[in-house]
Amino acid sequence: MRVTQNMIYRRFLTNLERLNDNIARSFEEISSGKKINRPSDDPFGAAKALGYYSELHDIDQYNRNINQAIAWMNITETAFKQMEDVVIKTQEIALSQASDTATAETRKAMAGQIRQLKGHFLQIANTKLGDRYIFAGFKTNEEPFQSDNYYHGDTNKIKVNISPYMHLGFNITGEFLAPQYDPTSPPTLTPENNIFQLYDELADALENNNSNKIRKLLSYINEFYGKINKKHAELGNIMERFEKVQLELSNMQGDISKLLSDTEDADIAKTTSNLAMCQTMYQSTLAAMAKVIQNNLLNYLT
Repeated sequence: MRVTQNMIYRRFLTNLERLNDNIARSFEEISSGKKINRPSDDPFGAAKALGYYSELHDIDQYNRNINQAIAWMNITETAFKQMEDVVIKTQEIALSQASDTATAETRKAMAGQIRQLKGHFLQIANTKLGDRYIFAGFKTNEEPFQSDNYYHGDTNKIKVNISPYMHLGFNITGEFLAPQYDPTSPPTLTPENNIFQLYDELADALENNNSNKIRKLLSYINEFYGKINKKHAELGNIMERFEKVQLELSNMQGDISKLLSDTEDADIAKTTSNLAMCQTMYQSTLAAMAKVIQNNLLNYLT
C-alpha cells in the first residue's frame, strides 16, 4: 500500500492528540491525587468507589450513634457511683446508730442527715443529659422520681443502630429503686421495694429512737446497695459491648478506606514518571514531524 504524505501527517496528528490527552490526564491525576475524576475514567472503578463511600457514610453514622450512647452511659455510670457513695454513707449512719452506744440525741441528729441524703439521692436519680432524664426510659422529658416516692418513668430500652442488622439498648430504667406509678392502682410503698420510702422510715426511726427498726432497715439498705451495684455491673457489660462494636467499626473503616484508596487514588510516582515519558514522546514526535516537513519542502524546492 502506498503511504501518502497526508497519511503521514494524519498519523502524526493522531499521535500528538493521544499524547496531549495522556499529558492532560496525568496533570489532572497529579493535581487531584485521584486516578478517577469522572465515571468515564473507569466506570467499574467509579461504581466500586461509590459503594465504598456509601459504606463509610454508614459507618460514620453508626459511630455517631455509638458516641451518643457512650456519652449517655458515662453519665449513667457517674450517677451509679454517686448513688453507691450515698448508700454507703447511709449504711455507716444506720450501723453506728443501731448500736447500743448510740443515744436518742445522736439518733435525732442523724435523722436530719438521712433526710439530706435522701434529697441528694433523689437529685442523682433525676440526673439529666442535656434536657433528657437518663433513668426515665422513653419518658425522658418527665422527672422520673418525685416527692410521692414513686417511679414515673417506664421500662422501655432506648436503642440505636450500630450495624445494618443490630440495634442495641443502652439505658438503665429506674424501677429497681421504686415501684412504677399506676394511677388506677398505686402500689404499696415499703422499705423493701422503695429506697425513698426506706430513707423516710429510717429518718423516722432515728427521730423516734427506735433501735430495733433501725437494725431492720439496715438489712434493706444493704439489699439496695446490692441492687444498685448489680445495675452498675449491667451497665458495664453494655458499655463493653458498645466499645467492642466501635473497635470493629474502626477496623472495618480502615479496611474500606484502604480499598477506596486503592480504587481511586493516583500513584503519584508512577503518574509523574508517565507524564515525563509522554512529554518526551511529545517533543520527539514534534521534532520528527518537523524534520519530515523540512525534507519534503527541500524536495519540493529542488
